[in-house]
Amino acid sequence: MADGQERWAHMRASMPVMRRYAYMNCGWSGPLSDAVVDAMRRRIELETWEGPVARTAMDDKAATTARLRELTARMMNADVDEIALTGNTTEGVNIAVNGVDLKPGDRVVTTTAEHGGGLIPAYWARERRGAEVSLVTVDPDDGHGAILERFDQALDDRARMVILSEITYSTGQLLPLRQITEMAHARGATVIVDGAQTAGHVPIDVRGLGIDAYAVPSHKWLCGPDGIGMLYVRRDRIADLDPVKVSMRAASLYDFEGNFAPERDKVTKFEVSTMSTPTMAGTVAALDAYLETGVQETWDRVRALCRYAEGRFDRIPGVEVASPRAEESRTGLFLFRAGNLDPVILTAYLYGDGDIVVRSVRERAAVRLSLHIYNNEADIDRTAELVERALTEGIPRSYVDAAAHGPRE
Repeated sequence: MADGQERWAHMRASMPVMRRYAYMNCGWSGPLSDAVVDAMRRRIELETWEGPVARTAMDDKAATTARLRELTARMMNADVDEIALTGNTTEGVNIAVNGVDLKPGDRVVTTTAEHGGGLIPAYWARERRGAEVSLVTVDPDDGHGAILERFDQALDDRARMVILSEITYSTGQLLPLRQITEMAHARGATVIVDGAQTAGHVPIDVRGLGIDAYAVPSHKWLCGPDGIGMLYVRRDRIADLDPVKVSMRAASLYDFEGNFAPERDKVTKFEVSTMSTPTMAGTVAALDAYLETGVQETWDRVRALCRYAEGRFDRIPGVEVASPRAEESRTGLFLFRAGNLDPVILTAYLYGDGDIVVRSVRERAAVRLSLHIYNNEADIDRTAELVERALTEGIPRSYVDAAAHGPRE
């Protein structure tokens, strides 16, 4: 792979969506590359002409499934037999949360910056199990020291579980996950990570982090297809977590005479049934591209784009940068507020007048740019120029209706 700007230009050219749009919304859902689409098309054609359960198709499916586990394990610094395939990140989080035997009075700790995919399972643990939910306040201006102090206060001897994102979707900051995990484990708490914003974005090292369970998607920063996710469960914790949705993979033996023994030790006990092989094939292609491009190189590039965006938007009167500026917390997620402009309406305006795809974050009253390696400084400049126009000339009334009916994450 070429170095420097040539490498990023190559990645940009591989994304058909970039031929028209300044697409900066992979934190919601990433665009598909030519390679991902080709991999999915080849599998669909195989099923079309051979049938989905012909020997050739079945062998290909087995190889694709094995390759998906292998690449996911490599990305996360895990072993293949610690990777389960799921429908998405939220399903993975739910598998882990509901697998822990919580009792009334047990404490579940999470943060005020969580996506609903992590926060709602915590609240349901309160509804179903009588657990107590403790919310740690997280603000984008917080340093790691302040965040760790708050977790230290929340993690008392009743703490049984921590649910949090390594990168928060609503503030764009990287949390001190390793230190939080060490603190939680010292109190006997299980740590479950919502990795919706990490896979394909930040280097993941589940071994170094000491995490119990870590769920990621295909469709965001990895730029794979939607409808599939991957769940890491540390080997020595697999037997501790009971599967909630079960099928044959959750049985070590069974018959029609009443004999049954549950599967305890295999991570595949969390997988219920058939998954889309074209979707798996697309995810394999996405993982291949990410790992070939370089995990650290990707991480360095997206943060460099975020620093560029900070400098560019700082020069716009009336604009406030709303994402972290500290190196320890900065990611490829860049948030800003533009005067008194409604971020939902501004997002619709950027799309309608500039072919710029971003999103609003209701909790922060901000617009969020997900800056990936297929983006460049020109995308940021293009966005900044249109924001300047909106602040000086106003936004046409027609965009109010468009915003009212637009998509929400």
